[in-house]
Order: sequence, then structure tokens, then C-alpha cells
Amino acid sequence: MALDKAEKKELKALKAKKTAGDITKDEKKRMKALKAKKKDDGEDSSATKRKAEGSDDEAAEAPAKKAKAEEPSTDGMKVHGSGGGGEGGLAPNPDGIIKVFCGNLSYDIDDDKIKEFFKDCGEVTFIRWLTDKETGNFYGSGFIEFDSADGAAKAVGMAGQDCMGRPLKCQYAKPREGEAVGGRPAKKPFVAKEISARPDNCTTVFMGNLSFDIDDDVMKKFAEGCGDVKAIRWLTDRESGQFKGCGFVEFFDESAVDAIVKKNGETLMGRPVRIDYSAPRAR
Repeated sequence: MALDKAEKKELKALKAKKTAGDITKDEKKRMKALKAKKKDDGEDSSATKRKAEGSDDEAAEAPAKKAKAEEPSTDGMKVHGSGGGGEGGLAPNPDGIIKVFCGNLSYDIDDDKIKEFFKDCGEVTFIRWLTDKETGNFYGSGFIEFDSADGAAKAVGMAGQDCMGRPLKCQYAKPREGEAVGGRPAKKPFVAKEISARPDNCTTVFMGNLSFDIDDDVMKKFAEGCGDVKAIRWLTDRESGQFKGCGFVEFFDESAVDAIVKKNGETLMGRPVRIDYSAPRAR
């Protein structure tokens, strides 16, 4: 017998779930069975088949398209634009957005794993995981910012690819009015401060505006060509132990500090770094 009204409705719902990318194996089997029943009754053949499937597909895709278009603001950011269906490549990015919204993530995801997943998209300069304000439970989504618009475009182009066993949902995060492209509040342009006079016997520099992900190896690599690093002292809050985004780098030779201060204002891990001479510590 032909599909009844309830079965037709069920088939449309399953097609919608398939379009959204969250259909289970059992639901796929059920959809296949319903399609087979429909075909056996002659409803799924020739012109009638094409017309019926086209109508069903449009109806199935409509809820997903509507959901994407009306995606609520999260963290003050509206997500928009579709992904690349797992095919990779650069998704259109006419606005030059560098921040993307990622959803349907594994609850085991972390900074290192998402950076590894997006390793071909350039440097990840900012990550914010979305959590419940009261419980702190992870929502399975977050915002990822890249060091370039092309990086974000490539990330959006990876939508649909398998990320830790789940098809990735990835869309551009459109900034609100008055915010910088990328979503975070617009900052004043960086102005390199005048370098202070070098103290006598100076072998140490102060470095500020550092990324909170910086470590000794990154700093030593940044200083390559200036001189050998003797010691690094990161400044932290006395009570919380939280890194303040600055520190002191000591070299073996005075000539090294003259070389490193010339890099004042250069970008290090997505931030223009501030470098200045530091007076020797009192013994």
C-alpha cells in the first residue's frame, strides 16, 4: 500500500535531518525503507518521482536554511554564511571576516585539538568556548579567530568534515555594528612607544602585549638572530597566578638587547609586541 500521511511526514522529517547533518544510522535505514516503499508503489518513478523528490527536498531544506538565517546572536556575534560541505577550499568571504563560529563539536575538544584540526588554515589567534553561565557546562560550540581572512574562509570551507567523530558546523561570525571585523571590540591602532635610553650594562628587555598562549620556545624563536636568551621571566598575578601578558627576557650580551628592541611593534602570535630596555635589577 502507498505511504500514509504520517509516513510521508516522517520521510520529510528524516530528509530534513539528513540535510542538517545530524541523522543517525537507524534513521538512515528508516528513511531508506520508506523510500523503497514509495518506489514500490510507483510514487517514486519518472516525472512524478522527480517532482515529488524536488518538493520534498525543498521542504526538507527550508527549516535548515531558515535556522541558519535566523541564527541567534551568540557572544554578541551573528553567525552567517554556509560552509563548504566538507569539500575544503576557500569559502566566499567578501567582508574579510577573520572569526568563525564552530558548532556540533565533541565535548572532548580543546585548544590544541581545534588548532590541529585547523592547522592548514593559518594561525589561530583567539578561541572562546561557549559554556552555560550557571553550570559551566560546555555547549559544544565556540568562536575561533584566525590571523587572516583567508584562514577563516578556509575554515568555513571545511564545514561538514569529520572533527573528532562529528560533522563540523562552521560559519562566519559577523561583527555587530561598531565592532571590528572579527567580532571583538575595535581597538585603537597600535602606536610603538619611543624606546627609552639604554641603561648601562643592560642585557634585559621588557616585553608587553604578549599572547596568553606564548611560551619560552616561541619567545626564543622570536629572538633568533638577536642573540642567545639567558632567561625569561613571565609576570603573573600574585594572588591568582594568572599571566599578565608581559615579562622580561634576559640575554647574555648587551648587543642582543639593541637588536631585539628594533623588533618593537612587530607581530608576535597575532599581537604587536612592545619591547623596551629594562634597567638591571639591583643586586
